[in-house]
Amino acid sequence: MNEVPAASAASRRAHIAALLAQSRDYRQEVKELTRQYQYVVFYGCGTILSNIVATWNARIGRRIDYCCDSDSGKWGKVFCGARCISPDELTAIKDKCAVFVTIGEFGPVYDFLLGRGFPSVNLIYKYDLDAAAFLAHHSTNEITTNLCATHALLADAKSRFVFDAIVSRVLSREKSVRIMSDVCERHQYFPPDIITLSDHEALVDIGAFDGDTLLDFVRRTGGRFDRIFSFEVDAINYRRLEKTIQRMPEKDRIRIFNLGIWDIECDITYSIGGADSKVGAVGEGRGHVVPLDDVLKGEKVTLIKMDIEGAEPNALRGARRIIQTQKPKLAVCVYHDFRHLWELPLFIKSLVPEYKIYLRHHTRIELETVCYATL
Repeated sequence: MNEVPAASAASRRAHIAALLAQSRDYRQEVKELTRQYQYVVFYGCGTILSNIVATWNARIGRRIDYCCDSDSGKWGKVFCGARCISPDELTAIKDKCAVFVTIGEFGPVYDFLLGRGFPSVNLIYKYDLDAAAFLAHHSTNEITTNLCATHALLADAKSRFVFDAIVSRVLSREKSVRIMSDVCERHQYFPPDIITLSDHEALVDIGAFDGDTLLDFVRRTGGRFDRIFSFEVDAINYRRLEKTIQRMPEKDRIRIFNLGIWDIECDITYSIGGADSKVGAVGEGRGHVVPLDDVLKGEKVTLIKMDIEGAEPNALRGARRIIQTQKPKLAVCVYHDFRHLWELPLFIKSLVPEYKIYLRHHTRIELETVCYATL
């Protein structure tokens, strides 16, 4: 890692400290916005809507009056407690509503609503609502120190660009709605400028969902790999994963586990949320978690991917021995908690000081920021 000049480091610290000192209270901003309008409407009745409702209720506490979608098959139905109306019905009340766009590819909808003269069109950042609560009760000096330390260890300009965009999004009062679009790129978990795949990889897929990542991995390797170990604690997702594997000619080289990865072995509860199932949360799901070091003891591991809805710190601690002895390539999500932006890179670097640390962002909204570590 290149040394950061003292003046540059001092300037960086002053910049971050100034942002923190004047940081926005995002929760309060959203609350004030909802008070200005008679109706609150979420545009988009898919996964993003369902994943944000619990956080919205906990942090904002304002009822969602309507949802809206361009799919006529959804009109009149109820999603997350709100009746879905058509874009024309929404337009009829445009001056009375604050609209929050809950679609990943938000640009066309955002521009459509502005073009129709809607006075309040917004994105809603689920994890920034939680970040606002955290920032209100923690030391500015400590956060500044950690952010500066993380910025200093990032291995390339792209990573620093992503880092700066996230910090600006969370803290700055003035920013473009397309701030994450500007740093978004493809190839999640396998960016070719960071991750080089050989013919003898042993992938550990933690948070395997329905097998989407392992399918991409098999495609990228042309089916030439040694092993895949896939972990999925959610019972519904695990059944989908089983069906995916059964259709694959490579299934004999793939082992799947209906387990979560943690730093101790125990039973846990989790919230059932499809792609957003959260280990350790109070919920109706019950499962078992184990340290990766125990369940894959003696196995070769060359690449670890983690997307486990905020449980990444626990999982990394439970994989400490494998990471330190085998030094696999890592692709670890850091977007579920603002603290993870510094906690996870700094922890990974402490485990293997020779790792190069990168950040990449893979959607046009706040989701899917990944920390990569390679030798």
